[in-house]
Amino acid sequence: MGKEVNLIPKINQDDFEFDRLIEHHGKSVVIFSADWCPYCVSFFNNWTEYSDISDVFIADITDVESKLWDVFNINVVPTMAVFENGALKKRWDGQLQRGLTIDQIESVNEYFR
Repeated sequence: MGKEVNLIPKINQDDFEFDRLIEHHGKSVVIFSADWCPYCVSFFNNWTEYSDISDVFIADITDVESKLWDVFNINVVPTMAVFENGALKKRWDGQLQRGLTIDQIESVNEYFR
């Protein structure tokens, strides 16, 4: 099972350089999320139940002025991305009025297997 949301470390724009996650080795999931997003809340409830991933971070983009919105061309939160050795390898974009689903969480689990 996945971890509780409050145990997932939060990162911000200072943890990125251009479109790379800096100072991180290996494979990890970054979930771009905002505190004001109701779809993020339901997503994290599903993440806690269905995710098998332990190396995960929440990129807090609650501030609409965060440069991460533009750097990663994020239109909807939550959006998930897999980084390997800092480089973006795959992403799952949230859908308007839906966010991300259990199917996408299972797709991330498969990607890590």
